[in-house]
Amino acid sequence: MIRPSLRRIARAAYVAYGAALIAAIMLVLWVVTGFVRRPRRAVALQCAVSRLLLACLGCRFTMGGAPCPLAAGPRVFIANHSSYLDIPLMLAALNRDFAFVTKSELLEWPIISRITRAGAHIPVDRDRLESRGAVVARIVKTLRAGRSVLVFPEGTFSHDDRLRPFHAGAFKSAVKAGVPVVPIAVNGTARLWSPHVRFPRPGRVEVWMGEPLELANLDGDEATEDEAAKIDMLRGAAVRFIEQHLGRS
Repeated sequence: MIRPSLRRIARAAYVAYGAALIAAIMLVLWVVTGFVRRPRRAVALQCAVSRLLLACLGCRFTMGGAPCPLAAGPRVFIANHSSYLDIPLMLAALNRDFAFVTKSELLEWPIISRITRAGAHIPVDRDRLESRGAVVARIVKTLRAGRSVLVFPEGTFSHDDRLRPFHAGAFKSAVKAGVPVVPIAVNGTARLWSPHVRFPRPGRVEVWMGEPLELANLDGDEATEDEAAKIDMLRGAAVRFIEQHLGRS
């Protein structure tokens, strides 16, 4: 009887601490963001805040795989999606300038809206097909301007470490812009904060970054002019990498 009671008290204390911490950090970020005029600086601020937030919540992450040099050109980063923690985790782990594709509902949240707009992140209405087409065009424009883009191609939470089907938009954008795709496997966030848990838990997450996927380096018909075939090759390679690295922790 004592242990469950102590566990509940400890959990309640952690939730109270974490909620106050998140509210305070987000409020400070919202205020400071009002003075930031360049998306790259806004994202740098978001990366620093994300690292601080995860550390204070006891959410630790380790990086494995192929490091991506900061001086590397624009890339389309592809990651699996299973938690509310995935966006701050990617900001903390990548620690570089990039725009991420996110649901348009975030623009309706006062604090999150300013942060999203300041970083020139890319909203998408998942219920409108025409919005998806516009997002591809915006991703290509962002890549050609020299910024990388992060996409969760499943489009929504997978609720666990199993993958949902990947949408083609991110891979189509990479083909059109002529940039490599970098797959990222995120292992463990579903256990820390998923739609089934009201508040995050402290714990460890593994992030595995793959080598850049370029059509010339993939098996198959390298000379193909079929855009759909190129998209399928990139998507298949990204799925294989992520699947191989899930379930390791």
